[in-house]
Amino acid sequence: MEKELRFLLVRDDYYHQRGYWVIAGAMRDAGIEVILGGIQTPLETVETAVQEDVDIIGCRIMQGAPSIVIPVLFDKMKERGIGDVPVILGGIIPEKDERLLRELGVKDIFHPHTPLKTIAERVKAIGDDYKKRNPKTEEK
Repeated sequence: MEKELRFLLVRDDYYHQRGYWVIAGAMRDAGIEVILGGIQTPLETVETAVQEDVDIIGCRIMQGAPSIVIPVLFDKMKERGIGDVPVILGGIIPEKDERLLRELGVKDIFHPHTPLKTIAERVKAIGDDYKKRNPKTEEK
């Protein structure tokens, strides 16, 4: 039996929480196991991803400067040996930063009002692709 996709969802601030919870519910309803990381620094996000053995990391960014935070996240991921785990972003991402973020390796970027079905489909596709390239031993 195939293991459920494990999706770590983190955010960057205490405010603007509604989207975070809506995304978490939509992913769960789509059959994706959601690990709620809450507010985390890049280092904390990486440690949670390692501990939880996730297939994809989703960062909700509303306040932070993604062109600063995401490179740090990718550096920490490489240091911990999980540099191949896909990362997606959602929230308020400045258009001027999108090209750089995609060049760094962000797999997709979602903005407010992106249909939840679209997000769930992309998360599944990205996560499934990762799992195919990185098969894990099933737990007994």
